[in-house]
Amino acid sequence: MKPTRGSLRVVLNTSPLIVLSKLGLLELALTKLFSEAQIPQSVLSELGRKDDAVYHLVKDLVRRGLLKVEEVSVSFPRLGVGESSAILVALNKGKVVVLDDKRARRLARELGLEVIGTLAILRELYEQGYIKMTIEELYIKLLDLGFYIKRDIYNKIFNNKNIK
Repeated sequence: MKPTRGSLRVVLNTSPLIVLSKLGLLELALTKLFSEAQIPQSVLSELGRKDDAVYHLVKDLVRRGLLKVEEVSVSFPRLGVGESSAILVALNKGKVVVLDDKRARRLARELGLEVIGTLAILRELYEQGYIKMTIEELYIKLLDLGFYIKRDIYNKIFNNKNIK
């Protein structure tokens, strides 16, 4: 399922929060694409280890009620605590889980969860006209942020055949 305006109830892991925040799009995604968004406490704790701008933005979004924190911390074999906890919250609450890690995405799907990633969110924001840079500029920006994605996969996600 493709995210649509205000319809998704999601649980986010750390990576999507970081990337969307650094792109200046986290609050926009929360208000335009999701009807409800949660993060596990372990994700907030993971962000807090850096105590940077991303952490402070997320704390502010929690304070303002745009993100809710679920008090859960669990670790599945070969996954981080944040990913594991996000999967567990999504299972318990019947929500879509937002994950970028391939192994975590595979497990979530095996457990019957609907999974989307940061790129699906970015594609939807782009299609709705909220992202003003070109698809090429966005790709370069993502690489600059350390978000690695193979070009052919990126092109497939963004359906680049009509992009200059």
